[in-house]
Amino acid sequence: MKSRLIISILIIIGVIMISNQGCNKDDSPDTVEYIIKVDSIVHPDTINSTDLFEVNFYGKVGDNDCFEFTKFSPAFGADFINVTLYGTETIKNDCAGGPVYLNGQGASFADMTPGEWTFNVFQPEGVPPIESKVYVK
Repeated sequence: MKSRLIISILIIIGVIMISNQGCNKDDSPDTVEYIIKVDSIVHPDTINSTDLFEVNFYGKVGDNDCFEFTKFSPAFGADFINVTLYGTETIKNDCAGGPVYLNGQGASFADMTPGEWTFNVFQPEGVPPIESKVYVK
């Protein structure tokens, strides 16, 4: 009777030890994607239809080097361009440095037809978009 109890306990301990092994865990830090708040943009007021429309973006990406700019996400219409800028925060305990900024991060757009175009920069929730105009001749 006593040996059955010991064997049962050993089996339970073995099952618990095996179930805690699981799959290999990914030790890389977690990341979170977010929309960057753009403070301002700079671009020409008028361009030729054969020119690239170049826009520079300014704003704070994050508080330290755990934050980085990752991508532009443009959407095009007949006479508008909507852009959202995305960043990534890496979740870790050893973030260094001061704030990270866009510092004029640039994007270029081509094949714009003549006329007035609206350029919108979408912002995080609760922040109104930046709207600007460019005339293509």
